[in-house]
Amino acid sequence: MKKKIIIMITVANVLVGCNTAQIAYDERPENKQPVLERPAWPNYDLHNDRSFAAFSHVQTAPKGEGINVQNEDGSIGHGRTVIYRCKDATYVCYDWDVPDNQDWWFFRENSGAAIIDADTGDRYIVVSHEHFPLDQCFWIYGHKNETIRLISRYPALPLSVKRIQIYSPSSESRQWMSGAGSLSKVYDLDDLRPHAMKQEKPKKQGRIIR
Repeated sequence: MKKKIIIMITVANVLVGCNTAQIAYDERPENKQPVLERPAWPNYDLHNDRSFAAFSHVQTAPKGEGINVQNEDGSIGHGRTVIYRCKDATYVCYDWDVPDNQDWWFFRENSGAAIIDADTGDRYIVVSHEHFPLDQCFWIYGHKNETIRLISRYPALPLSVKRIQIYSPSSESRQWMSGAGSLSKVYDLDDLRPHAMKQEKPKKQGRIIR
């Protein structure tokens, strides 16, 4: 009997270890290559939207996934956010719902964007905006009534990083695009990861008694 108990405890420990390993790192998110419909003009001009590159068939995401990350002033700076903590890199996904009455939207991600360790102040600077340019506006079209996903790649975060802020530097503004910088409120990193989204449970509903 004692031997059986020891074996059961060992198996339980192995299972716990497996679960911990699965939670420690995520698989990188899917991010298909979009179609470049029109390259940016050689003389790209922030104030001439015809000079922007244009893309279609970009990565999409399930509607409603992610969290609306608030800035310190209470505003919403990006689309809904999901963060994939992978061994080799950190992927920050911004999901945007495209309405069915307007198909063309332009976006910009700045090269000084960073994930900040809220406990140490360490900054992890964006490496790339996958498939899209940094520091240039670009168009995305052809996704009416869909949720598109834009993914930025950052350095891998040490497992010691638990609480973060997302920082966007200020940049030149133009019509319909503020150049103001932003700093998010402090968030627990695990609350922004995909396994947290899957573990969310609907609120328990009480009994109806007549």
